[in-house]
Amino acid sequence: MTRPRSAGLLRPAVVVATSGGPDSGAALLLAREAMPDARLIAVYIDHGVRPRARIAADIAAVRAQARHARAKVVVRKIAVPRRGVSFEAAARERRYAELVRVAKRLGASTVVTGHHRDDLAETALLALVRGSGLDGLSAMNARMTLASGITLSRPLLTYGKSQLVELLRAAGVPAATDETNDDLRVRRNAIRAVLREFERVVPGSSRAIARSAGLLAGDKRILNAFADLALERARADETTTDLSVKALRVLPPALLRRVLRLAVRRNLGTAVDFSSTRCMAIARAVGTARGGIFPASRGTHIELSAGRLSFHAANARLRNRAIKSSLIESTIVVPQESAVAQDTAGRITVRLVSERTATPIQRSKNETFISAANLPPGTVLQLRTPRAGDKCIPSGRHRPVPLRKFLAKSGVPNHRRDEILLLCRGPEIIAALGVRVMEPYVPRGGDKLVVSTMKGAPG
Repeated sequence: MTRPRSAGLLRPAVVVATSGGPDSGAALLLAREAMPDARLIAVYIDHGVRPRARIAADIAAVRAQARHARAKVVVRKIAVPRRGVSFEAAARERRYAELVRVAKRLGASTVVTGHHRDDLAETALLALVRGSGLDGLSAMNARMTLASGITLSRPLLTYGKSQLVELLRAAGVPAATDETNDDLRVRRNAIRAVLREFERVVPGSSRAIARSAGLLAGDKRILNAFADLALERARADETTTDLSVKALRVLPPALLRRVLRLAVRRNLGTAVDFSSTRCMAIARAVGTARGGIFPASRGTHIELSAGRLSFHAANARLRNRAIKSSLIESTIVVPQESAVAQDTAGRITVRLVSERTATPIQRSKNETFISAANLPPGTVLQLRTPRAGDKCIPSGRHRPVPLRKFLAKSGVPNHRRDEILLLCRGPEIIAALGVRVMEPYVPRGGDKLVVSTMKGAPG
């Protein structure tokens, strides 16, 4: 007989990020009120930077709040790097990563935080003093995706901090205080002090700033829809994530910058340190069609080459070197009619087409048609990648040109030029597969054909 599952495990699980303060304490109590049957998990993250006595007081307050809300308490400690991005940004990233891990382990699909209206106003003012645009001013959303299957919810953005403090006081639930909030050397704390002065001089300032941020968030959604459409239209082809510089160049500057940020997030996973300076540098390069390699986000980079913008992860160069080293030179023999030959590395097949056709019909990009006039059955061919000093005679030309120059003019980005497969007859390049056939192997009307088919392109 199968043992029945515990009824408790069938209840929805919700993680509430808690600090012991009144904001997250109110979020915990209100979550219980809104979801009386949910499994609530109060998660305290120790960043390892405050005195142990203060952390112990925080955890004691969390446990008291959790008892009132009938929630389980989980305490986690994280290590925050002090190099690279700001400590606050690094702490936030590590904190959310740990909340996601706890949520996944406990089967929760929602992480709730106690962010409130004053936090929203502070974030908007911080963005202003940093010189941010619309995205920074509307950065704090009520809901967002933290990870696959995990949603961050900020249900208290319409409430002021004073309301949350009063909620806990009325419920008789203790709350801890964070002494670091009084340190005006921390920019957010300084902004908080400015907001208090705003409220004294112009009552309702925080509410008005938060309302503006909410309105801008709606504008941002519309602009992002335009950027998404422009990004799709700028794709260089259907097989890569490369973007066409020609298509990007006609976009208005503001839309171009938004498309670049969107492309970085989608293709490189994050745009956390893709600064406006970096974005503007790439936008200028697109406008002038100036090739080069530009830093993007966290060790990743963007390459502008051969009229394309391509996106590369931090380990892209190592991967490309590994790909190149794996392409061992191989040979293949032109077969008799009706036979099919395969190269010794298993990368391509070759067949001889007996029918004489005026115009070859290419069925796929992996297929290359070559005149059989100079390639009788039994001819030994080599398959290899480019070498330094390679030259070729492209179709329609009579003199050899450097292979790399030809590939650049053919729209092959710099980072892919070492991966192109060349079909050769001794030192003579017959075709750059997937790019072009060279002279004198270009099919003419009535020629028999050698058809080369790539089984898979590198990368």
